[in-house]
Amino acid sequence: MLTNAAETEIPLGETGARYLLKRTPTSYLFNQIYGLWVFISLFILTLIMTRKVSVEQYGIYAIAMAAFNTIAYIVAFGLEDATTTFVPRVLAEHGRAAAALLVRRLLALRLAILAVSVVIMLFALPVLALIIAAIPLSGSANIAAGLRDPSLLGHITPIAVFVFGNGIASLFTAVFASQMRMRIVFLIGSATQLLLLLLSFVTLQLGWGIDSILWLQAICSLLNAAAFLIWLAPLLLTRGATYKQAMKPVMRVGISAWLTNLVSGALLKQVSIILLGYFAVSVAQIAFFNLSFQLAHAASLLLVSGFGGVGGAALAAAFVGVNYERLARSWQTLIKIETLLSAPVLVFCLFNAPTIAHILYGSNYDPVGPLLAIFLFFNIIVRILGTTTHQSTLYVMGKPRLVVLGQFVGLIAVIAICIASSLIGGQQARW
Repeated sequence: MLTNAAETEIPLGETGARYLLKRTPTSYLFNQIYGLWVFISLFILTLIMTRKVSVEQYGIYAIAMAAFNTIAYIVAFGLEDATTTFVPRVLAEHGRAAAALLVRRLLALRLAILAVSVVIMLFALPVLALIIAAIPLSGSANIAAGLRDPSLLGHITPIAVFVFGNGIASLFTAVFASQMRMRIVFLIGSATQLLLLLLSFVTLQLGWGIDSILWLQAICSLLNAAAFLIWLAPLLLTRGATYKQAMKPVMRVGISAWLTNLVSGALLKQVSIILLGYFAVSVAQIAFFNLSFQLAHAASLLLVSGFGGVGGAALAAAFVGVNYERLARSWQTLIKIETLLSAPVLVFCLFNAPTIAHILYGSNYDPVGPLLAIFLFFNIIVRILGTTTHQSTLYVMGKPRLVVLGQFVGLIAVIAICIASSLIGGQQARW
């Protein structure tokens, strides 16, 4: 594996920028295929579990995975976005040694955050639940109750290991994306997913239950991280840097990306659900909202998930030498390609939303169809406007605060529209 070190030798200056941009299409394809394989393999794993374990056991697994996803998101701090924003430019402008120094510092930061997080998860989760419960905000009591859930506490060790391994592997994936070497991620990640599927089937067949699945996922994440580490060892061990990237702008991008993802992901959805509950919308309607939101989001990413990390790295490479003209061309190209790839899927789903909802969820969830059509319509607008590409471009240009500002303005606008619509609806009902 170490013989692949030569692949990381990227030329300096304009030649290096063009080299990275030429590798972008291939990296996108590998990343896209890998993303689809992960989706399919997780779907197969779900099918295996639903046939081999009880409903109660699967419920425990769902609680554990919800906790994992939440914790993994919180401890990320946007370091993956910071990596794909700065490493390509440092690599092309200042060389391999300078990029290696930056990657080592980012890795040290990630390891420190993960170490603190794992200690809290293993030894201080009940205390954390008490602190959250004391926060006078809507929903804090539910979060605290979730942290005290015996199903979670009984499986916290494999979840902590999973968070640790996944955190390291995710950062290494961003490093590979920065070098446009997603073929390695595809090969190692696909092999790990296949191993997980095979061993999961065997352990469930032996009757070892959900515990075995959680531990397998944790161990496979560590194997993934270890394989990435071995492959990246030549880069990480490179010394002699003559340039040291300042960490302040790196962390500014990371925190901005973290806040942006918080607003556009978990916070936007959670605020919407809280507002629905506040205005006495039924639990069934909230369930329909949740399903339609998730399905529309999945449809919008189906054929463009391969640009995750790769797109930001391509924009960073385009900006080598502060080349605004090349950055503008790359920005326009990414918007056009993402629109061409995602629009047909979204339009097809839009005109077939009721049928799709019925096939996937059954007749009990037919009300999902109209809601799905609404979400798909606005997802089409977002894709045409190139919103996600704008965010990465602003990161590259050193203006991450504008991204955060835009996201919070959008969140406030959503809250204001929901409240105004409810008040207007209430007035009309009285009349």
